[in-house]
Amino acid sequence: MLVVTASAQCVEANRAIRVGESLKYSAYYNWGFIWVKGGVALFEVAAEGANYKFTVSANSMKEWRWVYDLDTKHTALMDSVSLKPVAYYSETREDGNLLKEDIVYSGNSYSKRAWRNGTALNDTVVLFPDCSWDIINAVYTARNMDVSGLSKDESVGFDVIYNDAVHRLEGRVLGREVIKAKSGKKYDCFKCSTTVGEGTIFASGEPVYVWITADSRQIPVLVESKIRVGSIKVYLDE
Repeated sequence: MLVVTASAQCVEANRAIRVGESLKYSAYYNWGFIWVKGGVALFEVAAEGANYKFTVSANSMKEWRWVYDLDTKHTALMDSVSLKPVAYYSETREDGNLLKEDIVYSGNSYSKRAWRNGTALNDTVVLFPDCSWDIINAVYTARNMDVSGLSKDESVGFDVIYNDAVHRLEGRVLGREVIKAKSGKKYDCFKCSTTVGEGTIFASGEPVYVWITADSRQIPVLVESKIRVGSIKVYLDE
């Protein structure tokens, strides 16, 4: 769910981020002829000093851990005035391996410290162009980019930093649809599509489709994509 909207320029004002917001999602995996609930995720927004604090936690369902075992928590800080990234921290346990990352931003670079299973890895310094964000800050930045005036044929770019590299993603608005959630609630949405970066679980060359609420908050309601093996759907639960 990295990019639901895009823009060639940085966001100048907040229109979507609200302290106290909590979004719960369920991810479903297509296994043969059936869809199974494979995992859940929680997105939360808080305040920490002069920054927004975004916390994203996700884990695979207990009954499917024999297939894929995942527990992960990401925390990102964003300056509440400039909307620029400040820091990013993650802790991911995946199939028995534990990876921790601490990132601190300074201008157009960040410094990263990382540990794998308790062993320190080499420190890293990454340079990036203006208007680039890590995967968590990117979600909330994208939600602040108004897509209501984009034409169907208009393609816009967005830079996301992933695996210490900058990936240029291209997004489009495909139309407007009403989406019915698993709860039965209906949402008036913009249907968007985006390319994906290399080194992800998504199938190469296949777009990710995201339906976002057609209001100022632009909340992702549904995500659909093919992945390397099968396909996934992610629904907003609450």
